[in-house]
Amino acid sequence: MQAITAPLYTALDAVGAPALARSLGRAGLVLCYHNVVADGRGGTGAAGAVGVHLARAAFYRQMEWLAARYTVVPLLELVERLARGKSLGRVAAVTFDDGYRGVLAHALPVVRDLGFPVTVFVVSEAAERGRPFWWDHPGLARADAPARRARWLHELRGDGDAILADASAGELAALPDDRRPATWSALAAAVGAGVTLGVHSATHRTLPRLTDAELDRELVESRAAVQRATGVAPDVFAYPYGLWDARTRAAVRACGYRAAVTLDYGLVRAGADPWALPRVNVPATIPRAAFAAWCAGLNLRRLVPR
Repeated sequence: MQAITAPLYTALDAVGAPALARSLGRAGLVLCYHNVVADGRGGTGAAGAVGVHLARAAFYRQMEWLAARYTVVPLLELVERLARGKSLGRVAAVTFDDGYRGVLAHALPVVRDLGFPVTVFVVSEAAERGRPFWWDHPGLARADAPARRARWLHELRGDGDAILADASAGELAALPDDRRPATWSALAAAVGAGVTLGVHSATHRTLPRLTDAELDRELVESRAAVQRATGVAPDVFAYPYGLWDARTRAAVRACGYRAAVTLDYGLVRAGADPWALPRVNVPATIPRAAFAAWCAGLNLRRLVPR
C-alpha cells in the first residue's frame, strides 16, 4: 500500500464514501486471500510488496467487518445468482489461493465462528510434495525487482525450480509450518466443514505460456488429483498468478469448470463472465480504511492515473 494513498483512504472513510458506494451498488464482492499466519509473523513476505501472509488478528478484524455488512455465501452460490440475474448487492464470497497450512490452522477457526463458507484453491503438486512455494524463499528478497519478476512469470513461465535457479536463491531455509502447503489429509478433513475445494493448477505455472498438452495437464490432471485425494470433484478454478487469456479461459470452460476467478481487481457486476470473475486481492498490510474502500469498488490505484 503506497503511503501517499493511505490518508486519502482515511479521508474517504471519514466522509462515508465506501458506505455510500456499498448502499448504492448492486455488485458482488469476491475476496482473495492467500495465507493467514500466527500473529507477529504476518507481512509482505520475500517476493512482492503486497504480501500473502496476513496476520490472524488482522484477518479476524476484516471478517468481523464483512459479517456486519455482507451476506457471505459459497462462491458457486454467487455464480448461480449471477447466472439467474439476481442482485449481488451486499453479497460476498471468501476465497484462498494456494492451499497453505495457515489457512486451515488460523483462518478456518475464524470463519467457522462466523458461519462463513470459504473456497480454497489447491495446487495439486504442492499438496502432494509438501514443498514450499518459490515466492516464500527468503533468498528472493534481494532479487525480486519488477523487471526480473516479469521475466520469471513470462519467460520462465512461473516455474518454481527455474525461478530459484535464475535467482541463485540457494537452499530453502526452514519456514514456519503455517507457510507451507497443506497436506491432502488436512484438506480432505476440511471438506464438509464449510470449505469448498477448487483447483489452482498442478504446478502453479503461467498458463498462457504453456503448450496445449501442458495446459491440459494443469487443468485436468490437477482436478483428478484433488478428487482422488479428497473425494471431491472441484467445480471452480483460479488462474495462477491471476494470468489468463482467451485461450486459457476457453480451456477452463471446456474442461467443465463452472466458474474461474482472476486477480483482476473489481466487483462482480451483472453480465460478468463466470470464467473470468474479478476479485479483490487483499494485501497483507492493507490499512482498515483502504480495505473498506476496495471492497466498495474504490481502489485509488485503479481509479486515479499514476
